[in-house]
Amino acid sequence: MTAPEPAPQADPPHWAPLDSGSAELARRARGYLDEIAPLLPAAERERTLPVEIIPGLLGVGFVRGAIPVRDGGTGLSHLQTALLMEEAGRCWAAVRTTANILTLVAELLSAAGTDEQKQRFLRPLLAGERMGWFAITEPAAGSDAAALTTRAERLPGGSYRLTGRKSYITNAGYGDFGVVLATVDPGLGAKGITAFLVERAAGGYRTEARPQLPVRAVSCCDVVLDGAVVPAANVLGEVGRGLSLAMRAVNSGRLNVSAGCTGIAQAALEAASTHAVSRSQFGKPLAGFQLVQQLIADIAVQTNAARQVYQAAARLLDNGADARVECSMSKYFCSEAANQVATRAVQVFGAAGLMEGNVAERLFRDAREATIGEGTSQMQVLQIGKALLGASAVR
Repeated sequence: MTAPEPAPQADPPHWAPLDSGSAELARRARGYLDEIAPLLPAAERERTLPVEIIPGLLGVGFVRGAIPVRDGGTGLSHLQTALLMEEAGRCWAAVRTTANILTLVAELLSAAGTDEQKQRFLRPLLAGERMGWFAITEPAAGSDAAALTTRAERLPGGSYRLTGRKSYITNAGYGDFGVVLATVDPGLGAKGITAFLVERAAGGYRTEARPQLPVRAVSCCDVVLDGAVVPAANVLGEVGRGLSLAMRAVNSGRLNVSAGCTGIAQAALEAASTHAVSRSQFGKPLAGFQLVQQLIADIAVQTNAARQVYQAAARLLDNGADARVECSMSKYFCSEAANQVATRAVQVFGAAGLMEGNVAERLFRDAREATIGEGTSQMQVLQIGKALLGASAVR
């Protein structure tokens, strides 16, 4: 599919503070997302993302936008890339999740890839010719990423043999390469962790599907590495610097989730409002009942607040600030707000909101993911607390 030319229409009220370029970017993205939205129900039922939509996403700014022009991207601002993620969250959270991982992989390649790696992996990814995944989480290493045990054994010829299991890996079911974090020496702790570019064509690993509650169209797999041999040329960045490399993308990842959560909240506001106006009980529309109005008002306030929070963090990044704490605050607030909003939307729909296929039911499930991925809400609290108080609650 190619990105369409959207029909002229009035901009949503919350786009009013945006400059014309950012508003046009959001408008084009919404036009394409609205075009592919009819694919959503079948994709959710079949738990399969229609990968033919990826080139169109790239065409309206996803993934490419976060990458500098020198590396084949379009160099959008943090705010602009976040706006795209809000639109994706509003339409279909599975798209936001997929695009977020593709963006993460592209950012890591742009930051640390050699010229040869950029030609083999980054440029084709930005052209929609390759699809990547990122693997750090393991059965016994989630929030404590430094505890991972996947082993990278150095071979006499300079290559590495990777052995271990990675869990809950997005895109791995259909991606043709991945960034895998493994340790070259468990005794070194975090300083032994290294990033490797693992290719499906080289073999040595398999994927095992993990059906999940939210974002059902997303490919979620365990990746079992049973002796994947990776050449030295596929080490991404420096040996022993894999974890610090991954942390370079933490701000954008958390910001993207925050914006996507705001999109979920916006979709919940639109769906609940439409239902409240069209559904009647006791001889009048639900919209005429004070307690329903309170539910809708709470949804609107939380949605607006989330938007202000993530956009403030994005503007700090665009102004050159570190903004690590603000991105953690944004991820924490927006993901929790999306869950509260989705719960209220289900309440507005009543029994219909509990039924599979209902928009409120899908938003409720998709919001639930957001408090876990890219760092749980509890880990965000600990990061914020450490920054404010100077004391780590972890180590």
